[in-house]
Amino acid sequence: MFRGVRPALWARLLALYGGLVLALLAFAELAEDVYRHEGFPWDRALLAWFHGLRSPFLDGLAHLLTLSASLPAMALLAGGGLLWAFWRGLPWVRLLLVLGGSEALNLAGKLFFARPRPHLFPQLTPEHDFSFPSGHTMASLALVLGLFWLLEGNPKASRLVLLLGLPWALGVALSRLYLQVHYPSDVLAGWALTLAWFLGLRLILGRRDAAPRGGG
Repeated sequence: MFRGVRPALWARLLALYGGLVLALLAFAELAEDVYRHEGFPWDRALLAWFHGLRSPFLDGLAHLLTLSASLPAMALLAGGGLLWAFWRGLPWVRLLLVLGGSEALNLAGKLFFARPRPHLFPQLTPEHDFSFPSGHTMASLALVLGLFWLLEGNPKASRLVLLLGLPWALGVALSRLYLQVHYPSDVLAGWALTLAWFLGLRLILGRRDAAPRGGG
């Protein structure tokens, strides 16, 4: 099946498979305890630490970061990215699949696990739906990974997406903890699930790259 595959592609495939397995294992470990309602001691400890950081400046920054990954903002960013990719003749379906699949997995996870929001400390932006996994975390990371894949043919642009996008996605995730609307395990599960979805897509849709070249 993989006869004639270049060594560099073998290394890439192994990295993708390894990353996918690790991401799935991380999500499964978190999901099992949430499903059993066992919880994590470090969830409470980290939320208490974030509560202790409260300041007017950080309040405003956290609200701004959360707003940047809200549903209206993400719809605008994703829609703009898809239109731009279509106009430039880029593989826009990659971005659509990463974003759409991530959103579907998030909704399914919230309904299945039905984990209540944390109420250890006052929420700065009250949320009333379920908590696990974090939707803002998944959406922001999915946008960054989708744009990275979209621009993969341009190494300079794709690296720039990661350089600028990953700190933003991290900031969005931390803002959800600072605002006390998610447990840290919600955020970690969101990262793991989005990464697993992205790597799975890369493996499935990238199989043609591993096809043998020539007649051999």
